[in-house]
Amino acid sequence: MRFTTESMLMAIAIALDEIEQKKFIHSRYQKRFYRQLTKLQRHLRHRRIPRCALLPPSGSAWRRVFLSGCDQALITLTGLDFETFHYIETRFKPFYDTLTPFSNDGTIVELRKETGRPRQMSSSDGLGLVLTWTRTRGSTMVLQLIFGMTETSISTYLTFCTHILIHVLQGIDDARVRRPSVEKIREYQEAVSRRHPFLNDVWCTMDGIKLMLECAADEDVQNRFYNGWTCDHYIGAVLVFCPDGTIPICCYNVPGTVHDSNIALMGDIYKKLEAVYNLTGGKCTVDSAFARNTYPFLIKSCKPSLDMTIEAMEIARDATSMRQSSEWGMRAFQSSFPRIKDRISIEYRGQRKLTMKLLILLYNLRTRKIGINQILNVYMPSLTEDVNALYIN
Repeated sequence: MRFTTESMLMAIAIALDEIEQKKFIHSRYQKRFYRQLTKLQRHLRHRRIPRCALLPPSGSAWRRVFLSGCDQALITLTGLDFETFHYIETRFKPFYDTLTPFSNDGTIVELRKETGRPRQMSSSDGLGLVLTWTRTRGSTMVLQLIFGMTETSISTYLTFCTHILIHVLQGIDDARVRRPSVEKIREYQEAVSRRHPFLNDVWCTMDGIKLMLECAADEDVQNRFYNGWTCDHYIGAVLVFCPDGTIPICCYNVPGTVHDSNIALMGDIYKKLEAVYNLTGGKCTVDSAFARNTYPFLIKSCKPSLDMTIEAMEIARDATSMRQSSEWGMRAFQSSFPRIKDRISIEYRGQRKLTMKLLILLYNLRTRKIGINQILNVYMPSLTEDVNALYIN
């Protein structure tokens, strides 16, 4: 059989098209070894605790802590005391009792109470589950033991209650990420100047953080989050901290290839700081990762040198000392929520953004309500003092 040049080229083109149309499947998703296992062998490899080995939710360790009334125990487990917990639960309960995550398409729908079995998990259990998840690390196996729930129920209720809690926290003033009032900014400036006399106009400090991320199967997606300097995958965020420890401005869930200064530019942090500067003259201390020449509202920390004036040297020392509080804030943020130290899963349904948003809202609420924050205790200790105990009792 003779093959002409045109027919050969046509055959090559068809073969190339077939190769391109074949979807690349990463080895981690092929599961060749797993398919060769027997049903018993697969069952033994399930990293979860079955129902028969768990306590019922009514007799779980969580119920023991919750019914104890001990603030110390609840703060250790959830990060909140009983007063704050019940304050949130009163707003959380109406949504929890009228909605359900169990639908045909997996979305949250209205609960039909005339059918199905009653829930064993109350609204306080659901709220406690999300808060405890933020305070733990690693596998959810620990949550199974604490709450007496199976792995499937843990996963379902975590997603369900997370969406409700974010909606609730957005309506609470103490949890919101918002720019302070002019009076509050003046109060912050006074608190900073009392500790750093040469920083009369500073009201906040800013720093960036990088959180470890899982590798994506797609090479293009993976490159977006790869940081060549540290040779790992991250998502970046820039947080601004006030002297009372709260976060008034932030930008988060940014690919790890983006520099901190660019994150602040993309998230309009510079614009928001400039608006405060034009209104009150307030400035922000930053490190060398952020721009300095084009923004008069930023004071960059640096080492004093001989070519500086005495006043400039004092400002540099105070700025370096003040910027240390941003490290305290990052430490408080990560220690309050150990879950964030785990590698964040790579996903495409917005769950990563929701998790970051939840933790920032909870951080603000915890700082304002509980008061366990190093920045607050150093710069504004009066906010944590009990006036009745000091001057009345």
